[in-house]
Amino acid sequence: MDFLPFIWLLAGVLLMGLELLTPGFVVIFFGIGAIITGLLSFIPGIRESLPLQFIIWAASSILSLGLLRRLFKKTFGGKEIADKGVDEYVGQTAEVVEAITQKKSGRVSFQGTTWKAITYDEDIAPGDTVEIMKKDNLTLVVSKRE
Repeated sequence: MDFLPFIWLLAGVLLMGLELLTPGFVVIFFGIGAIITGLLSFIPGIRESLPLQFIIWAASSILSLGLLRRLFKKTFGGKEIADKGVDEYVGQTAEVVEAITQKKSGRVSFQGTTWKAITYDEDIAPGDTVEIMKKDNLTLVVSKRE
């Protein structure tokens, strides 16, 4: 049973690391509880009692969750950026550098770089000017400009 404090400490570190992979900001507090239990398990009397260690782990996890979650969430929560649903590229123009057909994507020059572009209208030749209708990830959906 001399190894149990180290098992608790390792479990605490793993649970805290697992927080990076899970949403909700909860798992970290079970990791804090495991670290507290691991540190207290070095005390004789607690070291020999596995049920007492589980009680300490549960109590410290719930207590840290109740007391610290709001504080941690404010500090580490980040900011939400509202998506207004408007694409800043829509309506702007670009120049075709590689032919775009309805069956094959091409490339357009826009804002100093080239972008993959597709069209649903008509085939577009290099040198033509197009209007950006939509941005879909790194692909621009374009229409030939009259």
